[in-house]
Amino acid sequence: MPAFTTDESGAQRLDWAILRDGGVHLYRRPEILNEDRDWLESNGYRLISFDCAEWGSAAEMHRSLKEKLSFPDYYGNNLDALDECVCDDHAIPNSGGLVLVLNHYDQFVKSVDGGKPSEEGVAGAVLDAFARAIRHQMLFGKRLMLLVQSDDPLTDFGALGGVRATWNSREWLNKNRGL
Repeated sequence: MPAFTTDESGAQRLDWAILRDGGVHLYRRPEILNEDRDWLESNGYRLISFDCAEWGSAAEMHRSLKEKLSFPDYYGNNLDALDECVCDDHAIPNSGGLVLVLNHYDQFVKSVDGGKPSEEGVAGAVLDAFARAIRHQMLFGKRLMLLVQSDDPLTDFGALGGVRATWNSREWLNKNRGL
């Protein structure tokens, strides 16, 4: 089954736009994130949210992901295990898809990477694993997306899984992020 039909493809659909641009979108303003969450939910997506301000360490992040994403008991609580488990499609519904929402991700970046988002840091590696999983799932007609909320308007993780994370269309311009 294709991830989208030709009737579904187009810039009018939020899910199409997010996945076309790599599947990882950044948000600063919670109200814009909430609008997109509402649209996705009303279009059959299952949403799982995380408050990343509660992740004071990589160990806490692994514990939270394992619990909410129902990773197996043998999950190794490390980035290699995360990379492997996020490619498992057990949590992704056959209709609609799965959207993971990471709120206050900049707080996690501060906890594990000293506040500087980068491709090499732990926080960037987590997003990179999800970006690869998004493309992997698309190969099997499954829709997985990652919405990352950051209170820092300069958040930039560079290329993720070979694709750069982009700001959502309403906050793409610097002036719309308060800069």
